[in-house]
Amino acid sequence: MIDTTMAEGVRLVSVRRGVDPRKFALLAFGGASGLHATAVARQLGLSRVIVPRVAAVLSAWGMLATDLRFEMAKSHVGDLSRLDDAEIARMFAAMEAEGAKRLRASFEGTLRCDRSVDMRYGEQVFEINVPLDGVDWKDKPLAQIVERFHRRHEELYTYAQRDQEAVLVNLRVAVVGVLPGLPQEPALAPAAPSPPAGERRIYLDESLIAPVYAFDRLAPGQAIDGPAIVESAMTTILLRPRERAVTTPLGWLDIALPLE
Repeated sequence: MIDTTMAEGVRLVSVRRGVDPRKFALLAFGGASGLHATAVARQLGLSRVIVPRVAAVLSAWGMLATDLRFEMAKSHVGDLSRLDDAEIARMFAAMEAEGAKRLRASFEGTLRCDRSVDMRYGEQVFEINVPLDGVDWKDKPLAQIVERFHRRHEELYTYAQRDQEAVLVNLRVAVVGVLPGLPQEPALAPAAPSPPAGERRIYLDESLIAPVYAFDRLAPGQAIDGPAIVESAMTTILLRPRERAVTTPLGWLDIALPLE
């Protein structure tokens, strides 16, 4: 659960990065998330919460679906105007070879290498990361890197200073072992709406009786109005008053919150 101060902090950080959190839905994961997700969403000004059917084990699911990754970094501080195209290309190639060698010790599948750099203007005290996908390493790569840095800086901070020297701080390489995709969740079979499995007394500013639904028995398209409880062997979802959950074709809960 987050308090109002934390919610304001989340909003402030998001807005400073050019993102309005109110335009997004909150994805709940973890066994306890279903109890708190809509309360957190209300504090952030969100009007929609999604609870996957596998919310309680979503972290483990993500770990199984995430590609293997070996990252390397090399510090090479200097003005790009004084560096050599061939030297930078050689350093990247050496880093990729080292990363691939280490990953091949335990992985035989497809590899992908992602290059990036950390750069700053000469007077700055912080760096930004610049992805280098698509750079032509045979055609003046340093000039391409500098231009990408200017564009990335403008994307993040609305301006670029092309009259200043661009400083290269770190070279970064990620050697990725690409894993096959996990099977998709099966869709629910059409069925009639499932009635409550029982009821329970709860306290939400006042004591009241709420119906209790079995998460695994909900039919696709079934709507549940709060206050209500949806529970399974691994998680419990609390629907507060004026909240409505609709079961998606995959058995997820799509919860609409009232606009305050």
